Amino acid sequence: MYQPRRTRPAFTLIELLVVIAIIAILVGLLLPAVQKVREAANRSQCQNNLKQIGLALHNYHGTLQVLPPGYIYKAGGLPVETSEATWITLLLPYLEQDNLYKTGDLTLTFGGSKNINNTIMMTQIKTLQCPSNSGPMDPVGTAYVSTGWARGTYAGTTGIGPMISNWSTFSSITSAGTFLVNSKTRFADITDGTSNTVFVSEVLTTRGEDWRGVMHYPEGPLYQHNYTPNSQTADSFRTSMCASSPKAPCTGAYTAYNNRSIILSARSNHAGGVNVGLADGSVRFAQDAINLAIWQALSTTQAVAGETTATNF
Repeated sequence: MYQPRRTRPAFTLIELLVVIAIIAILVGLLLPAVQKVREAANRSQCQNNLKQIGLALHNYHGTLQVLPPGYIYKAGGLPVETSEATWITLLLPYLEQDNLYKTGDLTLTFGGSKNINNTIMMTQIKTLQCPSNSGPMDPVGTAYVSTGWARGTYAGTTGIGPMISNWSTFSSITSAGTFLVNSKTRFADITDGTSNTVFVSEVLTTRGEDWRGVMHYPEGPLYQHNYTPNSQTADSFRTSMCASSPKAPCTGAYTAYNNRSIILSARSNHAGGVNVGLADGSVRFAQDAINLAIWQALSTTQAVAGETTATNF
């Protein structure tokens, strides 16, 4: 007996397109939520990094009774004073990087010649990198030394700049912060209160030969409070070490290490502001819209006008 062939039902082209469209809509709705969750996790990790840095600074002070200098330098002085090791270099043993620290020699320069300090200079350190930063972490300055200088995303404040360096005056600034050349700041010197003083904030790295964020050379791990966070006013930096980008604009302001005139702003990829580590060890979020007078007051170790409202940022 003849039996008709059974046909299997199938999607028509229109039905397939409808299914694809629905999937696309669902993905479009889901992605922002996923991105928000990821950024929340990144921001939390960034805050935890700053807490670790704050704890390390407190332990450093507990051991040596002073905070590390922004960098060490003295023209014509002893070798240990000409190394240009930064506050980050000196903090390594307190960031569980003692083995790395021991590979170096503070009597030798961190300024470019090939020596055993190159290992420190080129080593990436996760604790010093905010996961929200989208810029590259690859070393820069390989034209000066084959290993280059690794970058991070945290910098210590020098106060209100510019930070001017030349052969006779090193790190002259308008209003002093915590991390200055050869400084020996103590907690007792912070007369406006540790909860009103910023130690560390975030900076952004950019593609190309951009030295902002370099950890172990003075042009990189120090910033100023001249402008509010994520300011569109371009950073002032060395011409050959400045790669401008829309989120981290910069312009060449000087030509060499002996005529520095630096103004760097705190910057991040977090929406609306930057994380800051305070002298009391706490971590806060400073909004882009913070009052400039309050922001500048937070960068100094001495009480200034507007400081009483600084805790409201």
